[in-house]
Order: sequence, then C-alpha cells, then structure tokens
Amino acid sequence: MRFAYLLFSLILCLSCVDSKEIINIVPPEETLNVDDSEFIIHQTFTKGDVRRYGVFPEQTISTNDFKNVLSLANQGLPIYFPPGYYNTSVSLENTSNVTIKFDEVILAGYLQITNNSERIKINGSVTILDKLFIVQSHDISFEKVIVKSNQTQNIYEQKNRGVSIYAGSKNIKFDSLFISDTGATGDDFFKHTAASLQIHGWNDNPKNIQINKLEINNAGRTALYLTGQNHKLNNIKISNFGLGSNENMFGLDDAKTGEETVFSALWINKCNNCEIDSLDIYSTTPNKRGYSLRLDEGRYHEPTFINNIRMSGSAKQLPIFDDQLTNILVKNEYYDQELN
Repeated sequence: MRFAYLLFSLILCLSCVDSKEIINIVPPEETLNVDDSEFIIHQTFTKGDVRRYGVFPEQTISTNDFKNVLSLANQGLPIYFPPGYYNTSVSLENTSNVTIKFDEVILAGYLQITNNSERIKINGSVTILDKLFIVQSHDISFEKVIVKSNQTQNIYEQKNRGVSIYAGSKNIKFDSLFISDTGATGDDFFKHTAASLQIHGWNDNPKNIQINKLEINNAGRTALYLTGQNHKLNNIKISNFGLGSNENMFGLDDAKTGEETVFSALWINKCNNCEIDSLDIYSTTPNKRGYSLRLDEGRYHEPTFINNIRMSGSAKQLPIFDDQLTNILVKNEYYDQELN
C-alpha cells in the first residue's frame, strides 16, 4: 500500500509539470520627451546621460544632483550611467516605469527597489559592492548583476551583504547573477545576511523569479535559500559555502529558529511549482557541520524539480537533508560531462 501511494503521488506530481505558469515581465513605459531643462549642468552630454546633470564616475557625487537623476528616471526618461566607479547607492522607492542602463558600472553601496515599485528595467552590467535588496515590488528585469566584495571601495568598508528578494516581490528576471565573497562575521552589519542569495518572505513569499545563470562563490553562510512559488532557475553553480561565522544571525522566514545557523549550499524550503534545470555544487573546504542540499517541506501536489545535479570536491562527502514532507524531486545526477 505504501509503494502504491508513493507511485500515485509521483504520477500526480509529474502530471503537474506542464501546467507551470509562463512568466511575463511587464516592461516600463519610456518617455523620451521629458523636460529636463531645470536639471541640466553640462549641455554637451545627451539627454538621459547622468553627466548632463552633474553626476560623474570617479568623482564626489552631489546628493541633490543624484536626486535629480532619479527624479527624471521616475518620469520615464531612460537614464544612462557611463563606465566607472560611483561612490553612492541607488534607491528606487515607490517608483514605476524606470529604465537604467549601467555600462560596466561599479556602485560602492547598495541597489534597492522597495515600496511597491514596478516596471523597472536595469540594462547593461552593474557591480554592487554592498547588497541588492528587493521588497514589495514587481515586474523587474536585470541583464548582468555582479555582487562582490571590495572593502577598499565599499561605502561601508565591509564585505558585501549579498542579494535579498523579500516579501511581496514577484515577476523578477535576471539574465545573469554572480555573487562572491559575501560577508559573515558576528557583528550587526551581517545580522540579516543568512544566505548569499535569499528569496523568502513570511506569508507573502516571492513569486515568479527567473534566473538564467546564477553563480555563487565563497559564501560566508548558506549560499542559496529558496522559498516561494513558480520560480525558474536554469543554471546554478555554487563553489564553497559556510566559510564564516554563525553568530548573531537573524532567522530566515519559513525556517525554525536556529536552523539558519547550519549552513547549506542550497536550501529549498516551502518552494512550490519551481524548477532548477542544472545544479552544480563544488567545495574545496571540508565543512563538518552542514549540508550540500537541504530539501525541506512543500506542497506535494505542486512539486519542485531539480532536473540535473552534480556534486564534486568535498561537497560529495556532505549529507543531504530531506524532510519527510518534501515536495522536491531530483531527476538526474551527472558527472564530468557538460550539459548543453
């Protein structure tokens, strides 16, 4: 009877695969005829170029000039940041129809999108030295995002705090996301950084997150914590995790108190109707207290699939945790051959 029940459950799960919702990101409405005349400082630069309004890379940035740039962006004018280092943060709050082109830009601080912001397009390549934070916002697309540590250039002189996609966020797409050397000391600065990439939110979990290529290297704590609904992650590579301290940590939504202190390469919890196409976990550092995979509970009738998985290095010696109520199915393990 037990075997028959499990077989029936598997067939039911497989029957749900083709019903996955197709995620469409609503693009911003661009308005090229915005009147920028009151903000012009350098007429020689084209409309929308931040240098036209007094914001230059490698220079001190006036708070008022930067506020003017964001005001124009909020009116629908596409904004262009030329290559270079900007000693500032970017905060988009309760805004809509914003298009920003980062042309190989480095931000010393954070990029955050909050308070019911919608229809945001971030083109080009941006390197963030603090954190990317999204909450209560939707229909957001990124091309290439790099979150890495450089304590000399970081606005707080700290390592990065990773990426957090929090409650009420949905319809978010990354072409590529790279996260490396996320900090994990016991001081308050990293209190809310339990994972290099954390997608969670109590009773309002994120929905419809798409990442085509994700790489997480040298995570101080857990590399990836995933909850929510209808996510699609195509290619994940995780190299080394759990390298830092588990002291003075705030918990993760949907996890029991204290579970966040035991680090994992990938922790999937209450993640329903999600799909990971390929997952590659590699570790050079033995981790005596942790998991390569933590497969927690979920709705059995909305299964989550890992289509292909590979473990290498010391990650092969780590245990895999699977809850009795897990809804996660791993289809195939591959070895040295490369996936197309």
